[in-house]
Amino acid sequence: MLMLRNALCCSVLWVVSSGCASSSATMRQEEGGGASGAPATEAIARTPAAPGEMPAREPSGYGYTPEEPIKVGGGPAGEREYLQYLRGPEGQRLSFERLGSCCGFEDPSLPYGGGLLDMYEVTYEGLEKPVTLYLDMYRRQEPRAPAGFRLD
Repeated sequence: MLMLRNALCCSVLWVVSSGCASSSATMRQEEGGGASGAPATEAIARTPAAPGEMPAREPSGYGYTPEEPIKVGGGPAGEREYLQYLRGPEGQRLSFERLGSCCGFEDPSLPYGGGLLDMYEVTYEGLEKPVTLYLDMYRRQEPRAPAGFRLD
């Protein structure tokens, strides 16, 4: 019985991730201009620095790593809703593109015992290079904004 459950879980996750990955090109959301260039998996968030200040470092922590994803819940619609309310530090609207799924995790509270995270490339006017955010569409905790962003 355990082998059947594991096989079913793996096949469902494969179908979900392959279907989502094939549609990532159509998930491009651009408001107020577009981002150019190839997707970046790691980027530097740039904030205006006063003379003599250290340059901005690579973002880390909540939302920026698979170990600390943004748990939005609600499936793909929950991810899009969260990204619609996320803004740059000065209220800038975002452009985002789903890069695909990654980072399988186990959670016995979920119907198939686990899931995958979704990676989104996110940028806004004034951001030097796009950043990658990790979202969890299966589990929900009150979402908050990652460092360098705000929720409106």
